[in-house]
Formats: sequence, structure tokens, C-alpha cells
Amino acid sequence: MKRAIAGVALAAVLAVVVSGQGAGKAEPLPGLAATVTKVERAATASLRDCPPGTNTVNAVTRPGEQFALVTVAFTVAPAFKASPMKRPTVTDAADKRYNTASTFVDVGSVPEYSCTFPFRVPEGTKLKAMQIESASLDLSAFDAR
Repeated sequence: MKRAIAGVALAAVLAVVVSGQGAGKAEPLPGLAATVTKVERAATASLRDCPPGTNTVNAVTRPGEQFALVTVAFTVAPAFKASPMKRPTVTDAADKRYNTASTFVDVGSVPEYSCTFPFRVPEGTKLKAMQIESASLDLSAFDAR
């Protein structure tokens, strides 16, 4: 009897783990899947919109700053209903929030695309999470500084 209960409890825990979002993966809006693919650092950054379009503005850091470039792959399901989306933000290990200049434009216009969001941060800032609408994507595994 105890073994059966333990087996049911283990199955319930596994179901929760399997159904949960993995590190760096989430669904910001129903039908829109987002997966972090990499985090890089740079002194300059493109401020392109997402999905990438014709905006070709670039930015340069000031002394003591760097850009944290967070690349996210998006998949748009047929059930996705396009709506205006807020700009993503990131938080660091101390829960300080940083904004990006990049915006979402025509999110459902193509079924799959990748965007790199630049965040101006102090040099050496360790990122914890990225927020896109209601989703929080774990960045700690990608930003092991």
C-alpha cells in the first residue's frame, strides 16, 4: 500500500515537472512560445524591432556600461491572437529592472523568428530573468558570469 502511494506521489511530481516551463522557455501570450537561446555582452547594439524589420538604429555604451544582448526564439501557433505587447525587461541578481529600446511590431506576421533585445547595464551585471508580458524566462544558466 505504501509503495502504491509513493508511486502515485512520484508520478504526480513528475507530471508537474514535465508540464512546467524549462529554464529560459515560456509562453508570454497564448499561442506564442518564447525560448532564450543565448546571452552575450557587447559595447554596441542594434535596436531592431521584433520580429526584425527595417529599423536599423544602433547604440553605443558609455564608460562603465555594456549591452546585455538577450536572444529569444519565438514560435507563433495558429491560435495566437495578435495584440500590442509591452517591451521586455530584465532583472539582475539584486532584482533591479532594466529596459530595452527594442519594441514588438507585428508579432504574428511570421510563424518563427528570433530577436536580440539589448539592455544597457553596468559592466559585470549578472542577469536573473527576462520578463515578456506575463512570462518570466530564467537567464541564470545563460549568464553565468
